[in-house]
Amino acid sequence: MIVQEKEYDATISVVFDGGKGQYLVKSAQVTLYRSDGQVNTQNLGIKKGDLVKLQGTKQTDRVVAYVSEVNGETYKVADTLSPYRTR
Repeated sequence: MIVQEKEYDATISVVFDGGKGQYLVKSAQVTLYRSDGQVNTQNLGIKKGDLVKLQGTKQTDRVVAYVSEVNGETYKVADTLSPYRTR
């Protein structure tokens, strides 16, 4: 997963970038922990290039991504702080 830099409107894009074990992935989920206390979870497609956009705040937010594999195991694959971009 690639957590991209927060845009000026506080949007955070997360992209599924595939990899060697991509064929084992059953599902992917992204959770945004906003600095104002709200939590937003969205499902992400499992094809390379699939994208989800999350609405963050103009403070530092946290993005956590998990994948579930066909064997039932779930793994955290990203845990990133996303600060608001200033000039």
